[in-house]
Amino acid sequence: MPREPTDARDEAHEPSASQLVYAVLYFLRVVRYRRSVMVTALLITGLLGGLYFTTATRYYEADASLLILQTGGDVLTPSLSVDGAKQEIIPTYCQLIESAVVLQGAIARLGPQHQVDFRGQPRDQWIEILEDNLTAVAIRRTNIIRVSYQSRSASAAVAVIRAVMQSYFDFIEKTHRGTAGQIMDVLGQEKVRVEAKLDEKKAALLAARRNFGDLGIKPGGQVVHPLVQRAVRLNEALVEAQEKRVELQSALAAIQNAVRSGADLQHHLLSVEEAVGREILLTGLGFNTRDAAVQANMERSLLEYQSEMKSMQQFLGPAHPRLTEVAERVRATEQYLTAYQTRVSERLTQLKDTRLGPMLIQMLSQALANASQREMALRDSFETARAEAVRLNGDLAQLEILEHDVEQLRSFHDVLVNQIANTDLRQEHGDIRATVVKEPMASQQPVSPRLMTVALLVLVIGLLGGGISVYVLDILDDRFRSADELRLRLGVPVLAMVRQLPNAGVPGWAGVQANAAPDAVESEAFRTLRTALAFSPHATERIAVSSSEPGDGKTTVLVNLAVSFAQAGKRTLLIDADLRRPGLTTLLGMKGAAGVSDVLRGDGEVARLAAQCVCRSAVAGLDVLGSGPRRPNPSELLAGPRFADLLAWAESQYEQILVDSPPVLAASDAQILGRLVDGVLLVVQPDSNRRRVVERAVESFAALGVELLGVVANRIRPESNDRYDDGCAYAYGYGAAYRDEADQDGLIGADRDHEPQGADEAIERPRPANEAADQIGPVKRVA
Repeated sequence: MPREPTDARDEAHEPSASQLVYAVLYFLRVVRYRRSVMVTALLITGLLGGLYFTTATRYYEADASLLILQTGGDVLTPSLSVDGAKQEIIPTYCQLIESAVVLQGAIARLGPQHQVDFRGQPRDQWIEILEDNLTAVAIRRTNIIRVSYQSRSASAAVAVIRAVMQSYFDFIEKTHRGTAGQIMDVLGQEKVRVEAKLDEKKAALLAARRNFGDLGIKPGGQVVHPLVQRAVRLNEALVEAQEKRVELQSALAAIQNAVRSGADLQHHLLSVEEAVGREILLTGLGFNTRDAAVQANMERSLLEYQSEMKSMQQFLGPAHPRLTEVAERVRATEQYLTAYQTRVSERLTQLKDTRLGPMLIQMLSQALANASQREMALRDSFETARAEAVRLNGDLAQLEILEHDVEQLRSFHDVLVNQIANTDLRQEHGDIRATVVKEPMASQQPVSPRLMTVALLVLVIGLLGGGISVYVLDILDDRFRSADELRLRLGVPVLAMVRQLPNAGVPGWAGVQANAAPDAVESEAFRTLRTALAFSPHATERIAVSSSEPGDGKTTVLVNLAVSFAQAGKRTLLIDADLRRPGLTTLLGMKGAAGVSDVLRGDGEVARLAAQCVCRSAVAGLDVLGSGPRRPNPSELLAGPRFADLLAWAESQYEQILVDSPPVLAASDAQILGRLVDGVLLVVQPDSNRRRVVERAVESFAALGVELLGVVANRIRPESNDRYDDGCAYAYGYGAAYRDEADQDGLIGADRDHEPQGADEAIERPRPANEAADQIGPVKRVA
């Protein structure tokens, strides 16, 4: 039946660690297969290494150790610490030991008997020879420098080390004493120049403070300068004056609009009162300021009397004299306030129709003029104060710059004084002290070449060269090397591995291994394949067998598998659907007999024609349907509905149906058949099939949604067993051969039937009593 397309490259989705492990294991198997290449590479590198070891020049090494002491400013307490600053200077001393000036002095101290490394070389190259053989290395976390030299003579190596160290000591002494005097002169001149400039900056700072009237208030401090405070206050007053002017303008505009529209002006008295003040408004209405103060006092007194009366009512009765007195005061005050409000209302009523509007406009206009004059005066004062504050900031910044210059020059002057004092002390005692802590000593054995080093290099280079050779040969040899490689590269299981059959090439049923020698070791592979199909999670009642290329042995595998199914008691039908090159029909000697092509080209019912064309084989329970005469259009015949009807009829008559199909890459017939059956078996000949060809065959099945049940590795030769090791598949057999081996090993009563019990229970069924499984003869047509 059709199935969903599967990815033949499932291995690409495995974790990278699994891929790496597989790659390593696969490479190791390839190395084992081509171990002769590895042995040859090791032998070649071993011979070259031995030749080098016997002919190479022997070199001896001498070494010594120097302790570097840094005195710093305190010449009485040399420092042995290895802090970061001093540790960074140690490599400089190492480079100095290997410098050309030190090496030139060392060459001048060497005698002719110690110049063995310079013989035959021009004198201008002697320094380069010393540089190549001399090494100065600082020992980590210490002040010790190890100096080593390699030479053809042990005594010459010691002499060179002594000469280099003496030249280094002389150079340090000469360089330091000559440099100290020059440094003193430079520092003295710089000190005089800095002192003159410092005095100049101090005088400029004093003059600036007098000119600016500095009060000693520094920027960023807690105290604000008076000029800045004055500018801030004027700015606040100016903002208030502007707000007052805007308020008066708004009130004036509202009164003018009310006068023009004839609206009631009493509603605008509150805004006028807020703009010009209550006293001014009452004065304009004909009331004096004393009346306004009396009204305010009376309102305040009324609140006090009411609060006092409320408190007394909680403790005194309504007829109590004190409560009556307070109540009388409240009543009199309310009468006064009511009479005052009545007078104000009468006054406003008198002014409403005469001059209330012009009077309010005049009052607001006068107040607006006063507010504008005050705003202008405040603005002029603020601009003056702001200019003074800005000038003050410039003066303070200039003072700060002068103070910074003075402080910097003072610090630089102090540094120069300290440096002059330290340089004067180091001029006699030195800043660096080098002491020899290990005298030069030469090794008794040569350091080059070393036997262990040469052997290790030979082993590494041999393994590396052999591995590269094996890898290149494996890439050029595009064949499968193991069952694991088949499974991982194709993405399908390897169901069985079939050896080279001894009866290959024998015609008829005598050449069928599972029928001619069912107890032989070679026949076990087909029972293994039968068991694997029985436990497959997919349906396996209708199976097609194909290969990637012609000649891979698919027909042989198919016939032996059919015999294995029949021996297990399953009624089995073999169908030769290879209508182009019918190998099954040729193998069984059925040429000229009616077969598949007659059923597909016939006009009658498929069931009737198929029953007439099916032939009984020499194996009980196994029938064969040959290909029939060749037809010019095999693909069209297989793709037609009659072949599907043929499979349906076969499924109703038989328990197992096996179909022989053409190679998948030779024609499209295999894909057509694969869509009509439950699954396809792909027969691969690993020793001859190319990986790319087999992978293309698997991909062609997957592209059309054909269920690929697995791969059968065919014609495994004995020399390939180390690569295609199938575990127990070839370790056991049936019949006398197995019993003889068991008897030789001392095994008595061994079980003859060693297949898994689950497989037997799933496959084996009782055979009909009238069928003889051991009958071998020509194919007989079913009546």
